[in-house]
Amino acid sequence: MTSPNNKPNSLADVLAIVAAADLAPARRRDMISSINRLCEMAGRSLSAAPAEASAIRAELRKIRPARFGVSAKTFSNQRSLLAAALRQADALDDTERGLARRHPIWGPFLRALGALTQLDDGLAAFANWCAKNGISPDAVTDGSVQQFSIWLETRTLCLKPRDIVRGTPLRWNKAGATVDCWPKTRLSPVSFRAPRRRLAWDDLSESFRRDAEAYLAKRADPDIFDEAAAAPRRPLAPNTLRQQREHLRLAASVLIEAGIVAADVASLADLTERERFKTILRHYQGEPNGKPSAFAVGLAKTLIQAAKHHVGASAEQVANLKALAAKLPAVPFDFTAKNKALLRKLESERLRAKLLFLREELLARVAADSKASRPPFVAGQVAIAIDIQLACPLRPQNLSDLHWRRHFLEPDGPKGRLLLHIPAEETKVKRQDLTVEIPADVARRLRWYRRHILPRVGADPNGFFLSRRREAARASRRSVSRSSKRLQSTSAST
Repeated sequence: MTSPNNKPNSLADVLAIVAAADLAPARRRDMISSINRLCEMAGRSLSAAPAEASAIRAELRKIRPARFGVSAKTFSNQRSLLAAALRQADALDDTERGLARRHPIWGPFLRALGALTQLDDGLAAFANWCAKNGISPDAVTDGSVQQFSIWLETRTLCLKPRDIVRGTPLRWNKAGATVDCWPKTRLSPVSFRAPRRRLAWDDLSESFRRDAEAYLAKRADPDIFDEAAAAPRRPLAPNTLRQQREHLRLAASVLIEAGIVAADVASLADLTERERFKTILRHYQGEPNGKPSAFAVGLAKTLIQAAKHHVGASAEQVANLKALAAKLPAVPFDFTAKNKALLRKLESERLRAKLLFLREELLARVAADSKASRPPFVAGQVAIAIDIQLACPLRPQNLSDLHWRRHFLEPDGPKGRLLLHIPAEETKVKRQDLTVEIPADVARRLRWYRRHILPRVGADPNGFFLSRRREAARASRRSVSRSSKRLQSTSAST
């Protein structure tokens, strides 16, 4: 181990300490190899890689092992060897696994959890840390959780320390409510969210909130018999209503932060007055350094619609607001730089072929284990999602909402054509239905997945197509996207 005054600054220092340490030759060789290999995969030189847990954790998250032909198991072993090398150099602490269960005070409490394995496993790291630092169960406080959080972040290579810290108070309180002997001290929830930059909805005046709610209700369900020329005719989608509500909150917040008394922002009319309208747009247009801001354009449209449909502004006043909004830099109708970079990668015929064959590779993996008690459901779900998107590109929301009875048709029977039908009200523009014939090879895979995979995980074959495991509810678009990225990054090397 190093002395406190000689701690390593970089992985080059760690490597030198390991090379000089009194270790078995094979152990020393493996540690050195893992340091060199992980630096190579991260694209960092040894001297440029800080020997700090937070920096190393960030680099490890960026590495896609499959890109280098490294399996997930091998990568895990390399990460463990790196952690051992960092502990040898005193850059990390030993996590002391199992210490609490062997501890004379903590042991009985953990054993009292019995079959509550979720609580036992979830509290293990915290209990081990407390046992190591001489904190008894009755002495645990919110401060203990804060210190534990700092230790996880700075002295371990735990990949998701915040997830563990967030779950600690929840599991602790649940144990207190479930296990008789568990301390009844309740821990406060932990949040890592940044402080709110703008005022919350409840911080605005009651009259403003009441007026805004009246406007949003009108846009959600317009009166088709309203004879006013400016009355809205078409209801807004729920997502649009949520967005407009947020626009109104932020606009009012900006005015109050600019020095206007909250009581003077009492209705939507106070947002659409000419000079205040300019103040709001100037604030949001100035944030991205003068570059085109889609958010500023969208917020301006919301305020103009509120002035036209609710405030009762004259045609001339609405025209003036539109003229001001027109001064905003136009947002280019083009892909973002990030999406363009992704498309350039797909210029490679090899990568396009990998994408096309990925679905078959994943389904082959599922088929090989289809009779297992727990088939690789996520792999099958991702394969089907890719299959559908290549045959008929859908919005993520439509993809995650796919339901066999509602969206798939078999006009010629279960072995004939398969049609995908999205009703107009579920499309983005809501003008006409979307009906597409699924290619025969894709239809065959979809039917196989429905008949053989969904029933084995307890999902309804006639329900949501991309279903949560053992549940009738649909999988969220975020979960489908996250699973797709993970599987595509680990399926094969580039």
